[in-house]
Amino acid sequence: MGRIVYRFATLILLGICQMANGQNDPQFSQYMFNPLYYNPAAAGSEGVSRFQLMHRTQWAGYQPTVADDGGGPSTQLFSYTMPLDKFKSGVGFFAMNDRLGPAINQAVQVSYAYRMALKDGSLAIGVQGGLYNRGFDFGQFRPNEPDPLLQGGRITQAKPDVGVGVYYNTVDYWIGVSALHLNQPSFKLGGIQSVVPQTRTMYLTAGYRLGIGYDIDVQPSILVSNFAGSRVAISSNLLFTYQSRFWGGVGYRFGDALTANLGVSLMRNNALRFGYAFDFSTASRAITSLTSHEIMLSYALPALDARKKPIVRTPRFRY
Repeated sequence: MGRIVYRFATLILLGICQMANGQNDPQFSQYMFNPLYYNPAAAGSEGVSRFQLMHRTQWAGYQPTVADDGGGPSTQLFSYTMPLDKFKSGVGFFAMNDRLGPAINQAVQVSYAYRMALKDGSLAIGVQGGLYNRGFDFGQFRPNEPDPLLQGGRITQAKPDVGVGVYYNTVDYWIGVSALHLNQPSFKLGGIQSVVPQTRTMYLTAGYRLGIGYDIDVQPSILVSNFAGSRVAISSNLLFTYQSRFWGGVGYRFGDALTANLGVSLMRNNALRFGYAFDFSTASRAITSLTSHEIMLSYALPALDARKKPIVRTPRFRY
């Protein structure tokens, strides 16, 4: 069954790769804990309702000028997902804020996934829709001399944005394929004559959980992004979990960075989860700071008890 799903996902990815010609989405080193961001069909796949907040500071301390506090990419992502078992579905929501110097990228998306039982796992088909907001903060530009064509203030524009995905998961492994920004929203900001496009992006995510003894699980995973025509970005990670509570791992973003991550789950049923990822860039020694930092905080709501409460009869109250 797993071989059939992998072949199906590969065919979909190859078929849609021809549509991709650009990439603007921020990246996350803890992608394995963040499936909803990459694939709307992952909504509700965990089986619990979960709130999650992620913050990433890339190239920490990078300063384009001495007077600036910093110009490296900074990304915040808040998400919520919950299963709707009664309707064989799942829903999700995320809000993203991404800054890169003067560039502003923001998104709000709502996802829905219809889940079907398939042998040992669940196959989901998902869609998402929302708004993508893009703009420039012209106050962040640093021209060498005054430029009359460089306007002041902050200008943004929001456009509808949609995506689709397929996601299959079992207790032991998962695989998903998605196509985001299907409508390719284009932005014309202020007096700028050129159009800034948000081109289609394709994602393939996959991972496997392997138990070693009673206390240790090993989880290899991969994230493949396709953009800019034939350009492909690959991130891989090997995660070790102890007693389903403590984890640590190493990863590599091909041609870009080495990564390391640590985390712990707290409270009853591991409801509260905290994770940290550290990146060391291998792409260019010209970067002022070669390190990036990412933190994650999430909380899973207790599962509702579907059993009916027994009726307690007492002569003191009659209805």
